[in-house]
Amino acid sequence: MLNLLGEFRCKIDAKGRLMFPARLRKQLDRVLHDGLVVNRDIFEKCLVIYPKPEWDRVNEEMSQLSRYDRKHQLFQRKFMKGATLVELDSAGRALLPAALLQYAGITLGAGDGCVVSGLGEKIEVWNAAAYDEQVLGEDEEGDDFGSLAEDVRRDIEPPSRP
Repeated sequence: MLNLLGEFRCKIDAKGRLMFPARLRKQLDRVLHDGLVVNRDIFEKCLVIYPKPEWDRVNEEMSQLSRYDRKHQLFQRKFMKGATLVELDSAGRALLPAALLQYAGITLGAGDGCVVSGLGEKIEVWNAAAYDEQVLGEDEEGDDFGSLAEDVRRDIEPPSRP
């Protein structure tokens, strides 16, 4: 199982290629030969890059949805929209689809660039300003990170026994 770590400020060149940070490539070394899948995030305006073995696990979950349930089919269509297999070229760059870059608000060649962040089994690619606002700013309820951590911890801790 992968545990991808690190936050990197990067640029997307004029052709839509992301130079993968060397430290992240090293973490992906044992699965990189399988390729990567890039897609839109479900909740945020960012991109998610899955190593192909992890994407296969996600796809296995998707196969459990019913093809006879409209809601399941709509979710699957929306989730898979834009999913693209990508590989790193000899220079360590991944060509990201223009439609996905546009979705995430990432501009080609110039601007603030993007943030590439390892997040366990996946990698997120953000517009730099949007990432700073999301991660450094307060959440929607105005809570700070400590309060958010308390709430999330309560969600995963087993209930106390009387």
